[in-house]
Amino acid sequence: MTRYNLSLASLMAICVLSSSPLLADENAESTAYTYGMNLNIAKVIRTEEPQPQVCEVVQVKMTYLSTQGTTETVSYLKLADVCVSNG
Repeated sequence: MTRYNLSLASLMAICVLSSSPLLADENAESTAYTYGMNLNIAKVIRTEEPQPQVCEVVQVKMTYLSTQGTTETVSYLKLADVCVSNG
């Protein structure tokens, strides 16, 4: 039983430590939206969001062209599309 617990704890630690750089890179690419933030959007280039099978809150990443001509990325939370389609 102790060997099993130690193995499970080690596996969980490896998963957490290996995912930290991935989360840091993702956050560096996009700015998290805060209420009242001035986005100054000229054109939306694309939005990326997961498509879960159940109704839940998902994180969307929107890439857009600002009125100054720079490409910006912002992330925000919204209800998944399945929430709207299922009523």
